[in-house]
Amino acid sequence: MTAVSSAPRHLRQRRRVPSYVVASALAAGWAAMLLAAPHMPAATGIRPFALFVHLAALVLGMGAVLSLDWFGLMWLIGRQDLLSLVRAAQVAHTPIWLGLAGLSLSGVFLAPDTSAPLTVVKLVAVLVVALNGLSAATVQRRLLALHGTTPPRRLLLRAVLVATISQAGWWTATLVGFVNAQP
Repeated sequence: MTAVSSAPRHLRQRRRVPSYVVASALAAGWAAMLLAAPHMPAATGIRPFALFVHLAALVLGMGAVLSLDWFGLMWLIGRQDLLSLVRAAQVAHTPIWLGLAGLSLSGVFLAPDTSAPLTVVKLVAVLVVALNGLSAATVQRRLLALHGTTPPRRLLLRAVLVATISQAGWWTATLVGFVNAQP
């Protein structure tokens, strides 16, 4: 047994899939859902279940995003340290991605009108949120690698940009979804 394999799991280096591969997969999945949505049967029995899953996924994903951004605000005003913020980001990572996946998959069964400009805006916002999530993961890894030392200003600015894009994307998709649901 080597020293690396006997180290605790959280200390072992994992091989990461290159970001461009993940981004390509996200974009391909997004395009597939966009193309499939108009052809999904809008069965009345499925719609209430899909709507429930959609709303539950929104609560999960956006709730985690808002919680994480609250930690960010607490750090900005000096009530939390940066390491606590980065650790909160590690914890929030999974529910954010689960929420985004749940929203995307359930949205296909809600028969969105993909020819409507507002729906396209919403779908683009969802793609931007997903791609921005990859950037957020990179920022998170870089902040963790600093081991609590003061991060460079450029990295902090990138973190603020990532958080801003995240909020703009989530709120845009939510607002458009609300507007589209009105009779």
